[in-house]
Amino acid sequence: MENKYPRFLVIAIIMLGLAAGLQAAAQNPAPASKPAQKQPSAPAAAKAAPEPAADSPEKVVIKVADHKVTQGEIDFLISNLNPQGKQALASAGRRPLGEEYVKVLLLSHQAESEHLEATPEVRERIELQRTQMLAQAEYEKMSNDVKISPDEVGKYYSAHQPDYQTAQVREFVVIKKPEGAKENTPGFAAADAKAKADAIRKALTAGTDIKKITQDFVAANAVMIDADPRTIRRGQLLAPLDKSAFELKDGEISEPLETPQAIVFLQIVSHQTAEQKDVAADIENKIRQQKLEDEMADLRKKTDVWLDEDYFKGPSAPVPPAPPQAPAPPAAPKP
Repeated sequence: MENKYPRFLVIAIIMLGLAAGLQAAAQNPAPASKPAQKQPSAPAAAKAAPEPAADSPEKVVIKVADHKVTQGEIDFLISNLNPQGKQALASAGRRPLGEEYVKVLLLSHQAESEHLEATPEVRERIELQRTQMLAQAEYEKMSNDVKISPDEVGKYYSAHQPDYQTAQVREFVVIKKPEGAKENTPGFAAADAKAKADAIRKALTAGTDIKKITQDFVAANAVMIDADPRTIRRGQLLAPLDKSAFELKDGEISEPLETPQAIVFLQIVSHQTAEQKDVAADIENKIRQQKLEDEMADLRKKTDVWLDEDYFKGPSAPVPPAPPQAPAPPAAPKP
């Protein structure tokens, strides 16, 4: 009996459960099995066909009823595993993969015997899987067909140099104690927190050595200071701090950003711009993505596409923006 389910669907199903099965096997390895006892062989009625070579893709490695799975099919499945699945496979070996495949084939044969493929729900799911896999295959083909020249990379880098600027900054965080908090709650009352932040800024402006400032002001769960500068890229900090990091000159101090939880400010140490060769791969990905989006837009123009605007309408009321969150305080430096 031939398996009625498309081969791609069996592979899709098995890959869903494979990583979990492999991980479980890696954590709970099966005990070593006893060597199989040799069974007496029945006399051959006729000369058997030669077996494929041990490393041949045509070699059958799984049989479930009349369904045969070749080594080539298993190798194809392994090549399509995600990195986590491949890592689990390396730890657990191929046995869990084979057992998982057997489960899928047993269930699919049982489903065939119950004619589940004829039910509307299963038919729709099979068609959805087929559509998704065809779409993914076409997108991968389009992506591989995109050609990016060194000249394009150079032009993009020249036009977007600010995006590849980095800044070395020290971040200063003074934690505020909520109103009505218990006495032993970490942090300072609002007025005391402002006074503490002003004192640190005054010491920085006076040119006090950062080691002395750290020694004088750092307090566990109350005042955090980056004694060693850290490198940031645009967009990593809250908008006001991010703006200051790239607009202020080396050595300058940003205005304090006050949130309900803390007062935060920066000292700008230095600025750098990454060289083109160091960001070429990132630029190529951005150019490729833009070309794919352009190709998708062109494909849509060439195809009759319609959406029911009433059904696909946006939310009835605008969603209010989330309140700003205080940045995570840096770890206190070791004494």
